[in-house]
Amino acid sequence: MLNLTYSIQQGLLYGAAITGYLLLMMMTVNPRIWGYSDYPERVKRKVRPPTDEEKRRVWLVAAPYFLFMPLYPVYSVLQLKAMMGGAIAFPDALTHLLVLAAMATFGDLVILDWLIISKITPRFVVIEGSEPADYKDFTHHYVGHVYASLIIVALCAAIAYAVSVL
Repeated sequence: MLNLTYSIQQGLLYGAAITGYLLLMMMTVNPRIWGYSDYPERVKRKVRPPTDEEKRRVWLVAAPYFLFMPLYPVYSVLQLKAMMGGAIAFPDALTHLLVLAAMATFGDLVILDWLIISKITPRFVVIEGSEPADYKDFTHHYVGHVYASLIIVALCAAIAYAVSVL
């Protein structure tokens, strides 16, 4: 039987790590590097496109995130499987992974995209040449997360299946 407390603890840890890393990048790295591709067209029309150097730096900033994001849930569900005596049912593995995904999505969508970028709009999120009012439309963040969620659920299902049968 699934240990939901463990799943929630792991989800909170994972969501905090993902959100914390993204917030740290937002506060310390030029928003042209971390934010340009995720910003609304209204902003992109006002600012120059990223330079080749800025495009290269994106990967330096993004690499730790794109390694941690898929690997930690795999590690976590394998730990859960070990805690359950070496066997885990597909629904339990899937539920665990979906809890982790939900916590990370909450941090990214609600805390970072809605609260910090769209509502508070501190200076560190504003690209030179644009203004805080350009960041107030939350629609593109929401739509992007809807599409991403479909992919995330499919990936969670694939990982849960693999962990449950191996």
